[in-house]
Amino acid sequence: MDRRILRLACVLSAFPALAWAQTSSPPIPSRGYITARIADLRKISTPEGIEALEEVSIGGSRQWISIRGLNRANPVLLMIHGGPGSPTMPISWAFQTPWEDFFTVVQWDQRAAGKNFRTADTTALAATITVDRMVTDAEEMVAHLRKRLGKDRIVVLGFSWGTQIGLQLAQRRPEWLYAYVGVGQSTDDGEAHLYRRLLELAEAANNQQALTELRAIAPYPGPNPTIPSIITTRKWARVFNGGWYGRPDFALYFALPEWAPEYTQEEVSASVTALGWTERHLVEDMFKSEAGTLKPFKVPVIFLMGRHDLHTPYEPAKNLFERIEAPSKRFVTFERSAHFPMFEEPGRFLLALVQDVLPLTGPPVRFSRDP
Repeated sequence: MDRRILRLACVLSAFPALAWAQTSSPPIPSRGYITARIADLRKISTPEGIEALEEVSIGGSRQWISIRGLNRANPVLLMIHGGPGSPTMPISWAFQTPWEDFFTVVQWDQRAAGKNFRTADTTALAATITVDRMVTDAEEMVAHLRKRLGKDRIVVLGFSWGTQIGLQLAQRRPEWLYAYVGVGQSTDDGEAHLYRRLLELAEAANNQQALTELRAIAPYPGPNPTIPSIITTRKWARVFNGGWYGRPDFALYFALPEWAPEYTQEEVSASVTALGWTERHLVEDMFKSEAGTLKPFKVPVIFLMGRHDLHTPYEPAKNLFERIEAPSKRFVTFERSAHFPMFEEPGRFLLALVQDVLPLTGPPVRFSRDP
């Protein structure tokens, strides 16, 4: 036998997987395999760290939280998700890990959302899905975290719909917070601005389908925008770069929970149903924003906004920021982001958290030299 052939045969016999790969397509990994690898990659291994997935009682309902960080001495950051009913816990694996060097990050699935929906008594909960109840839930959650993690104050980061909750929480309980951070900040006049801007963009692009669909929902938003009309505006906001910069839809965003280590497949499926259920019960109340009647804040306020955001439009958020009175405030613009700057410009977003938010929590936290 030719020595080169013999040598190749020896290599292939020593590495059967390599030999198999020459003739077959690789198997498709199972969801369990993928989520286990992601969980292993994100495993908190420091002796000072914390990695917990817990169900707690808030406002008479069971609500799930994840708590993750490399050092318990770090300040706590509670992320209040958007939607309504669209939790960030199952997508946090894709953006949050660098935050955990500097903060103990808490992801919270709100009432009936995400992991909560599969076992929720929706009949009993339906009447409790109101903005005021959600803000009260947030108060109870912060009280729980202060006790659970031994902290007097925490940072609250509201995202999208969660900014409505976060703003009101900061007004109600400033003594519990280091700062309020608004990402994709909602405003009273955001929907009207969105509609006008979409018509401008559609006309500039000569997009007749967009113009037809948008004109069909006029006058928007009106006193009570409907879910179909909201879906129409969001559809075109994404097409015109106002959702995820450079992407015409949220296909990737909605796929990310499929690989969430915190969720079972059944919980991923249930969370999709939860999103529609929560929107139906909250749609009228959520547009009765109180941003126009805010009192002066007693905590620092920071807005982190994508320049191209149309889901929660940039210009109205900037106008709201200018009206806010606070001990200190800062507005950070991400020039190539829309609604998800933590995905679209993750490095710059981390810098904003470290440079603009972290100093508000006190002296830097260091690891001890010996574990």
